[in-house]
Amino acid sequence: MFFALAGPVILMITMGYGISFDVNRLSFAVNDQDHTPESRYLTEAFTSIPQFEEGPGFATLDELNDRMGRGELTVALEIPDGFGRALHQGTTMPELSLWIDGSMPFRAETARGYALGLLSWFSDQLKTEAGLSTASTVSIETRFLFNQAFKSAYAMVPSMLMLILMLIPAIMSTISVVREKETGTIANFRSTPVRRVEFLIGKQLPYIAVATVSFWMLVALGRWVFGIPFSGSLPALALAALLYVAATTGFGQVMSAFTRTQVAAVFATAVMSIIPAVNFSGLITPVSTLDASARAIGLSFPGAWFQPVSVGTFLKGFGFGDIAVNLIILALFCLAYLLLAVLALRKQEA
Repeated sequence: MFFALAGPVILMITMGYGISFDVNRLSFAVNDQDHTPESRYLTEAFTSIPQFEEGPGFATLDELNDRMGRGELTVALEIPDGFGRALHQGTTMPELSLWIDGSMPFRAETARGYALGLLSWFSDQLKTEAGLSTASTVSIETRFLFNQAFKSAYAMVPSMLMLILMLIPAIMSTISVVREKETGTIANFRSTPVRRVEFLIGKQLPYIAVATVSFWMLVALGRWVFGIPFSGSLPALALAALLYVAATTGFGQVMSAFTRTQVAAVFATAVMSIIPAVNFSGLITPVSTLDASARAIGLSFPGAWFQPVSVGTFLKGFGFGDIAVNLIILALFCLAYLLLAVLALRKQEA
């Protein structure tokens, strides 16, 4: 009854606050090769609105790719040498380059709209100011990194890998212990010298194996059915997925140890797993752009650590070195969930 009445309220509140298509806090960097008042004026046009947050500039395209691949940058602007002189003299305008992280197409398209609007305003301002040629116009070339085709499937399929491997394995695993409580067969465990950790690991391993097979099926579907390119390290993704499903099945066992019926266990696991996976793990909005409290919620669940691995290995060429921290955190989640389940599972009746 508690889940029947409180569940819809919890879902409404968390999804109302967590699901947002507002595009704010776009990390922004400039490579200003001109260093003139005009180039600084253009940079200030971007940083004067709250959607863009300026960070350290970049010097080379390799640095740009590296920082954008790690999620430190969303938008980057390159201002060539001679930009200010061309504005004053009315000569051919050097080309401005706008680089946008295309791994999230909706966010990238909105960021592009912001940038083009600012550049149009900047061009109009120059034409009305004294001393600047009215013939000068600002041209721009936009490049989307990591998703040149700009297809939504390129972003959604790797992200859905995180969601599916969170929800299904956790629900499968959560019935493993609570089913024995409900049917009374838990007495067999309590009457034997088997330790709690051995019992839980024995229950968990089959679900880890099934979830691992599901992972390879999903990767195959993404690669050959949806045509998603894969540019990173497959062994790195496989190791991360193994740790991730170990964590998600462990989460299901934690919920199973705390509940008494299969209905309550499944409902609680579904609610507690899908909310952070959808709202706070980077599926819709990057975790780095969330408020401090929402970001803390997201990072306290394994989905927020696996989602950048999935997207990064598919689209950004990530290898072991790029995801080392994520692998360590996912391993810690596995141990933490196992410890919680051991503490919650009673060896004997109270």
